[in-house]
Amino acid sequence: MAIKTKKKPVKQTKKIVKEPKTVNADAKVRKKPKYKSFRPHRRIKDHRDPLPSWWELFKKSLSLIGENKKQIAWFFVIYGALNLILVRGIESPVDTESLKETFNIIFDSETATLATGFTSFGLLLDASTRGAGGELAQGYQTILLIISTLALIWLYRNQQAGNKVTMKMAFYRGMYPLIPFVLVLAVIGLQMFPAIVGNFLYTAVIEAGLVVSGTEQAVWLVFFFATVLLSLYMVSSSVIALFIVTLPEMQPMESLRQATELVRYRRFALLRKAFAAMIIVFAILFVVVLPILFIAPALAEWMFFSVTVIAVPLIVGYLFSLYRELL
Repeated sequence: MAIKTKKKPVKQTKKIVKEPKTVNADAKVRKKPKYKSFRPHRRIKDHRDPLPSWWELFKKSLSLIGENKKQIAWFFVIYGALNLILVRGIESPVDTESLKETFNIIFDSETATLATGFTSFGLLLDASTRGAGGELAQGYQTILLIISTLALIWLYRNQQAGNKVTMKMAFYRGMYPLIPFVLVLAVIGLQMFPAIVGNFLYTAVIEAGLVVSGTEQAVWLVFFFATVLLSLYMVSSSVIALFIVTLPEMQPMESLRQATELVRYRRFALLRKAFAAMIIVFAILFVVVLPILFIAPALAEWMFFSVTVIAVPLIVGYLFSLYRELL
């Protein structure tokens, strides 16, 4: 016969739930630090992850271009043709042959070649900013840049979201936030007003000979740099607002407020990254175009034009990657 064993009853243990500590009504709660512009205060630590380096942002920009190779190729054709017809013109903006003849009269052959190359490079830079047709060309260039930037932002955003995109769709559907985008650009123009005034006053004082001693020149120079820093401080958030305002149902003022929150405590870091993009483009132009100017000036001019066209999706991709890192 099997011996029956009695099972011992299992004791049920009650879980002791600790009650949350109550805060004394008289206890003082430390307030979170708040940042107020243009007021002296202790430095507030930013606990968010630091922004990536300019090299990482540059690689992400190249990655965006690589993932949209076909679309960027069409952009190069469309933007390049319109820029060539409306802004640059078919004829060369720089007469390198006459420059070379002039420098040959003044210098020896080797020095004349160097002077012609560097002078032509500077003239090409100037012509790329003002256009070959004066104020009308500048207007066309501004319109082209606005339309192209909107199309590229739409292209990059939808491609990153996994949607199938084409450059034709980007130019069609990317134009819907045109008015809010232009309004944010108008705000940026107003924010650049201190720098414009500072430049005007500094130039007028220097040209009129009102500043004589080195101390006076230093004071006016500090004043000029202060106005430039003030404008850059304000523009640093508005540039990010250009990407936020392209979101659906986004108002310009709301995009400016959101951009201010995104760049809080990180304005100067953002400015450093933005300046790095300008230096990258200038370095590419210098390395690629300048050596060719000494060998084949006519070919160098078209190479300069090609680099300036491809620089548009490169810079927009760089700033778009920077905006995504701020989120």
